Amino acid sequence: MRIGQRLLKLSRRPEARHVGILTSGSVAAQVALIATAPLLSRLFSPAAFGVFSLMLTISTIGGAIGGLCYEVAVVLPRSRRVAAALYWLAFYLSFVTPVVVIGAVALIQHIFPHIFGRLLPADFYYYCFAGTTLTTLVNVLSYAHSRAMQYTAVSVSKFSQTVLPAVAQIALAYIGMSGEGLLLGRVLGMGGSVLWLSHKLPDGFRLRDFARPPLKPLFIAGRNYRDFLLQVPRQLLVRGATMLPAALILGSYGPTAAGLYFFAARLIERPGMLLGDSLTRVPLRQFAARVQERKKLTRTALLYTAVMGAPVIGGVVLLALIAHPLFRIVFGVRWESAADYSVILAWWAAVRLTSLPLATLTTVLRVQKLSFYVDALFAGRVVIIPILAHHHVGSLAAVSAFCGLSIVYHLIVVFVGVWAALRYDRALAPRPPSQSFTTLPTGETYG
Repeated sequence: MRIGQRLLKLSRRPEARHVGILTSGSVAAQVALIATAPLLSRLFSPAAFGVFSLMLTISTIGGAIGGLCYEVAVVLPRSRRVAAALYWLAFYLSFVTPVVVIGAVALIQHIFPHIFGRLLPADFYYYCFAGTTLTTLVNVLSYAHSRAMQYTAVSVSKFSQTVLPAVAQIALAYIGMSGEGLLLGRVLGMGGSVLWLSHKLPDGFRLRDFARPPLKPLFIAGRNYRDFLLQVPRQLLVRGATMLPAALILGSYGPTAAGLYFFAARLIERPGMLLGDSLTRVPLRQFAARVQERKKLTRTALLYTAVMGAPVIGGVVLLALIAHPLFRIVFGVRWESAADYSVILAWWAAVRLTSLPLATLTTVLRVQKLSFYVDALFAGRVVIIPILAHHHVGSLAAVSAFCGLSIVYHLIVVFVGVWAALRYDRALAPRPPSQSFTTLPTGETYG
């Protein structure tokens, strides 16, 4: 069968339809972001966005690890009982972990008072705690819907996570709130997304069952899936590399430069993160199903990457090409400098998004340790920003250096995913009876 026919066949599979549903939510979120950005750019200054970027950095990183990554494992086991135990474990942790995260940030601020370029008021920490908790709950509830293949609910939540905060921020600006309106509006909008995802949850995952699950199954599930705790430092490294540049620019170059960078990232990198969730969630579920059925992975993963990667690269390149006139005409003269950041970020986003389907293989095939070593090796790339700032290099050049290192990192992640898939496929291949061998453990060893 020719490649074109294979691609057409793959595009007609249910998982392609699921990706389409999730992608539609990401596209709608992107449209809402672009539609509200011109008004937000005129209501709030670049410096206000610079401070907001720090709050979003903390809540996004904290939200990614709030459930200690047990929510990711919810889609894997066949047993609904085990999946429910993992879900409730992550749900309970979502109220505990944010306390640790915000406490760590406060401690860092106390030890290094000027690390963020300014002292942070107490209200800022309250907003960060609420934002971190709500972000964690959105992640946990989304995986519960993904378990039941209720991708429409997840898709709508992607849209709500963009439009509800924007609407709240605009309303708060009109009633007289300045930069603080960006922080409070984010919290209110994420609260609305949590309320949406709380509806029509599958049986055993509904919030009315909050106090019913006994603790013993939660401990058993946590012990059996403790390898997913390796995802916590990995998420810290990956999310940190994605979100920390804005915070480091804030401390190194000031709030205005951080605001310009962050505004460009909102228009390019953040929509890419929403689309990236689509390119991660569905293949994670489908690749796990293939492992449970003992089917080969490599060819499917490569075709999946080709089908999903081509439009992603095309869309990001197009966005990069129109960045300068977009910022100058739509957002105003004071935001035109952000266009330079957007062009650089577009290239990084294209490579990162294309690598995501293959990156899920590190979770499905449970090679998190190797993936973690790669993450750890490149974790320090974000430090290049303050290093170059110390040597009086401009913020644009510092961001370019950081993005270049990030592209190299994602290419290595792709290599790890392909290597793991090839090793798994070889283990499935029949061998002569005289040769003894041990197959790799499948994804269904814990239910």
